[in-house]
Amino acid sequence: MSKCYIESHTHAGMIPHAGFGIMAEKGIGKMVSCAIVLAARHAESYFDHFRMIDGFYRQLAASFGIELFSAVGVHPAGIPEDWPRVIDSLPEFINRDTVVAIGEVGINQISTLEKDVLRAQLEVAKNCNVPVIIHTPKENRPAVVDEMLNIAGRVGINPALMVIDHAHLDIIGQINDFGALPGLTMREQNLTAPVLVEHLDLFARGMMNSDYSNIMPNDPAGFVNAVEYMRSRQVDENLISALAGGNAAQLYGI
Repeated sequence: MSKCYIESHTHAGMIPHAGFGIMAEKGIGKMVSCAIVLAARHAESYFDHFRMIDGFYRQLAASFGIELFSAVGVHPAGIPEDWPRVIDSLPEFINRDTVVAIGEVGINQISTLEKDVLRAQLEVAKNCNVPVIIHTPKENRPAVVDEMLNIAGRVGINPALMVIDHAHLDIIGQINDFGALPGLTMREQNLTAPVLVEHLDLFARGMMNSDYSNIMPNDPAGFVNAVEYMRSRQVDENLISALAGGNAAQLYGI
């Protein structure tokens, strides 16, 4: 199978060795690994994480024929006490050719700390004119997304550079109205292929992903199964191509 798919949101440090093989076999040729350091206490945890993904895991992915790119940032599930040091370092990491975005960043609990950290990273994204990948939580989603979009509006970032991930019917209207791009996490606990196909007009500007991690049951190449479902339902091949790689390639320049 020719490698044409782009995994637009995954976590390379959480993918088992066999997972890279599955991704390659399914036709994934490029991937974007988002930053996450659960329960991080120190900025150095993120610095080491950024280097590990851009070094060791990039080489590991390449051994399977996959070109790995990365996003850098402070995830709301792991905000270290000295988080401003990470923010200050982001422009340096973004200058690397293999780093294509800030992310995964966002809000879980609408705390003052989370809002401050998100605002600071959106300001970096705006100043550096790079995309930013926004996390959305499992609960209270419309209210959280509304708060994040309000912050983005005040910062003045270009909405077309924002990917609001884990999009579903509950928040897709907010995403589209703001002009951001929906990240489409294809798995049972997020967006399923039948729901996507039924509402293609709402999700057409999006980019599919599997958001693989080893902390929940999921498939490292799960979104490719959704692609196969779309083909079985005679979805237009141009739209499939855009959702499964074209939109991500255009946004990230890969």
